[in-house]
Amino acid sequence: MNEEIQLITTREEPEFKIRLAKFPSKEEKYSHRNIIIIPGWLSAIDNFTPMAEALQKYSNVVIYEPRGFGESVTTHKKGYFNSDEYNLELSKVIKHLGLKTKDFVILGSCSGGSQAFTYFLDGDGPKPCVLVVFSPQDFYNTPFFVPALGVIPTFIMTFVQKMIIVFYRFYLKIRRTGESANVTWAADRLKKNDDWSLRRFVVEFVVKYDIRNRQKEIDVPIQMIVSQKDHFVDPEGSKKFLHHKDSEIIEIQTEMHRVQQGKEEEIAKRMNDFLIKLKY
Repeated sequence: MNEEIQLITTREEPEFKIRLAKFPSKEEKYSHRNIIIIPGWLSAIDNFTPMAEALQKYSNVVIYEPRGFGESVTTHKKGYFNSDEYNLELSKVIKHLGLKTKDFVILGSCSGGSQAFTYFLDGDGPKPCVLVVFSPQDFYNTPFFVPALGVIPTFIMTFVQKMIIVFYRFYLKIRRTGESANVTWAADRLKKNDDWSLRRFVVEFVVKYDIRNRQKEIDVPIQMIVSQKDHFVDPEGSKKFLHHKDSEIIEIQTEMHRVQQGKEEEIAKRMNDFLIKLKY
């Protein structure tokens, strides 16, 4: 595996440090390729290590753990979890890696894909030659009460958070979607990670994210990876991103929102086939 973990400072005042996990290519003929993975909400380096290991056959891989995710060092201060801040952070990561425009691919999972889209559309740093996105969305239809979660005192929010999880898990069991396990996973991740920062990400980034009618501004090929049946994201919505002549959509035979889970080797091969077709 030869994984290398780095902790780099992306903002000094207030202080934010993010983690990068580097996985060098195992094949010399693919050593020119670079893929940056952005995990989705609640995920981190540990969740995407199997994906990175599968991709090592075809590329150098870096997992970027955004502020507030996993074990990144994050200051609890409002106003630093919006799209502008994440765009600036990602540009610093790319420059730290010594990459230039068209030198790399960004793979974003769910909200990580939204970060990739936002960066491509509004970021100032080097841009990727290809985007690969798991379960892409052009906006999030969040409940009307979500912004209020950002002003509720933390000690109260801890209780509210538990109640939301209990009721949502019960709802999904009634619907028999099979995704109640995903809610259990989410509850565990919130316990282990920085739930304050993860809530701020939802309030400042997710709620305000909206690129409807801007898809055609993304002028690079996109490979969309979607599950056969996803309770949280409508796979049909992914087709809105198919305007580029070289873009494609791949349906993975799973009903899990975390589409890569257990499907890493298959997805890595599909990605390699796509990149070969694009001569990258």
